Amino acid sequence: MKGAIAWMARNGVAANLLMVGLIAAGLISLTRMVIEVFPEFSLDAIQVSVVYPGATPEEVEESIVQKIEEQIEAVEGIDEVTATASEGRGVVTAELRLGTDVAQALDDIKGQVDQITTFPAQAEEPLVRELTNRQSVMQLALYADPDAGGDGASGSGPGGRGASGVADERALKEIAYRVEDGLAALDEVSYVETSNVRLYEVSIEVPQDALRRYGLSLVDVSRAVAAGSLELSAGSIETSEEEIRVRTLGRNYTQRDFEDVVVVGSQSGARVRLGDIATVADAFEDADLVPRYNGQPTAFVEVFRTSDERVLTVTDAVFAYIDSDLKPSLPSGVAVEVWQDDARILRDRISLLLKNAAIGLGLVLVALTLFLNVRLAFWTAIGIGISFVGALVVLYALGFSINQLSLFGFILAIGIVVDDAIVVGENVYAEREKGRGPLDAAVYGAKRVAVPVVFAVLTTVAAFSPLLAVPGTLGKILKGIPVVVIAVLALSLIESLFILPHHLSDLAEPGATPRNPVTRALARARGWVDRQLKRFVEGPLRKALGFATAAPAVVLAAGVGLIVLSVALVPAGYLRVQFFPAIEGDIVIANLELPQGTAVGQTREIAERIEAAGRAIADSLEQGRPDDAPPLLEAVYSVVGRQATDGGPGGSGPQTLQPNLATVQFKLLEAQQRELSSEVFANLWRDRVGAVPTAKSLTYSSDLLSAGAPVSVELSHPDNETLESAAEDVMDELAQFGGVFDIQNDLSGGTTEVQLELTDEAR
Repeated sequence: MKGAIAWMARNGVAANLLMVGLIAAGLISLTRMVIEVFPEFSLDAIQVSVVYPGATPEEVEESIVQKIEEQIEAVEGIDEVTATASEGRGVVTAELRLGTDVAQALDDIKGQVDQITTFPAQAEEPLVRELTNRQSVMQLALYADPDAGGDGASGSGPGGRGASGVADERALKEIAYRVEDGLAALDEVSYVETSNVRLYEVSIEVPQDALRRYGLSLVDVSRAVAAGSLELSAGSIETSEEEIRVRTLGRNYTQRDFEDVVVVGSQSGARVRLGDIATVADAFEDADLVPRYNGQPTAFVEVFRTSDERVLTVTDAVFAYIDSDLKPSLPSGVAVEVWQDDARILRDRISLLLKNAAIGLGLVLVALTLFLNVRLAFWTAIGIGISFVGALVVLYALGFSINQLSLFGFILAIGIVVDDAIVVGENVYAEREKGRGPLDAAVYGAKRVAVPVVFAVLTTVAAFSPLLAVPGTLGKILKGIPVVVIAVLALSLIESLFILPHHLSDLAEPGATPRNPVTRALARARGWVDRQLKRFVEGPLRKALGFATAAPAVVLAAGVGLIVLSVALVPAGYLRVQFFPAIEGDIVIANLELPQGTAVGQTREIAERIEAAGRAIADSLEQGRPDDAPPLLEAVYSVVGRQATDGGPGGSGPQTLQPNLATVQFKLLEAQQRELSSEVFANLWRDRVGAVPTAKSLTYSSDLLSAGAPVSVELSHPDNETLESAAEDVMDELAQFGGVFDIQNDLSGGTTEVQLELTDEAR
């Protein structure tokens, strides 16, 4: 016999080299592949943000947003421009058309924005950046805990302790910076960021009486402060031996430095220093940011994965640092907890994949051993494993990583890839039963089913191929799944046709006497299974086939009935239809937005009421759980001044603090250890809080991933007052429908988007 299959079956060295080569290449690829929780990619959008302190949304729209929109509208590749004008900040986002060079568009937009010379003098420099889905992989919460003891320093010094002996804002921030430096020094970690803390600020307050006494103005004081805090290069002095560079070192950093600045001087030597006429405070910026962890002041340290770093390696190094270095060095009254570890999600998915793989291979081994032959079962299972290991080579070559979605592709492939090897192995066994020699049976059995097996793989590949052409962000998210499935299927085809036949080329003749007790026991079990199978084939199966051939109309009617019943499940509401499946998370979030101009005290009061309602729900649910069960509620995090949408602290990236915003987050026990769904907790929390009349929006979320609100209604009008009125009318009407909740209004300069959530019944 001729052909590639026959040649590989006869040449064991070639078949084994191919097998070992796939395994070795796959394992090498595994050591070099990036491991991340979710794939990082560009969102094909460029964002321009400008901070304008103290400006109203109307002023921001007129002096910032409109100018940016007009300047970048001619940039090639822009598909849509959206803008948001809020208090003290304007944001313009340009969404790009498919296929646009993002780097080129970023340079073009930055160039256009740099040409704008009419921004207000008080506005800060524009920040132009490419939007990506990059997120931190771990967040550490450093918080004041009166019950926490430590072996480190006691935290004395200015701002170190409050009156109660609990670490205050300054102490927490300094500790957070120390932790940031410690983590950044680790070889496995390259980027760490302290978040949810206010910036340091030296404030100078000069009474009006002091200004009049010395004939000064605030401008005079400002100039004196600026002149007294300079570092300038004064050139160089050349000598016969060397050149000496001259530089003035006079930049001020501390409160005492600024108090020593001379404001007024006379020829007689009399001097008036800033500390004599002003109150200088070395504190924090006057910003409305109130973060709390379990009710105590907190600061967050976020760890990011960059470049080709592996998320599991990064998180393992961070945990080791926490246990060995951080906790022993924390002062008393300060505690640290891991608020969120995204790597745990990846570990759970890897565990699920390994568990499913073990169950699947075990079932294959048992089934093929009982129905066919133990040697055939062994090599079939090995071949399936080779297909998965070899697929890693394809992923690495194409630049894909091991992440949640690619692992999901492997889990899908487990249930598909088994067929090829089983079909080839069963046909080889059948040819051996017919009396063919071992090698002839292996070659003929494989060649006989080669065409059906190839086309079976091709049809499955054709089913997954359309996912490769999905455009936009969704396509970037899903692309890893079809690549994994197609790679595994292709390699399973290669293994079953070019490697497996050689391993089955010395298959024992069916019915041969086993040589040891184990194989004899398996032979007896296989004989019993074979007899039961023949009894089923000759009995119920033969009768069912006879009835089907004698009454084809009944069979066709039953098939049509099943199709009608299946289709009717959707409109009847028994089968849910949704764009993106909900992936449950362990953190339940409530985002609060009050009208512009709301004082931070009022926002904090409402946020505390929302937190109290959530704690009451947790306490009531705790009563029905066993005494030895771990607490349902692990931690509570709240912040006034900003919002979070992904379960993180909400402090990453540029963001203007707004006193009308707040978020409250409840971290529940891991899903594997609790019976209660986080969605159920969110619904109970929503019902307990009820309606907040003064709130512009109050939304709850519990999903790990979200594709956005199920329904969005966009309104447009040049007049913002008319637009707001229309949006309120739409929201009032939508609230009358059953199953609608979490209605929110997102106003962004000339357009408004009303978003709402739906219950399962309403979907």
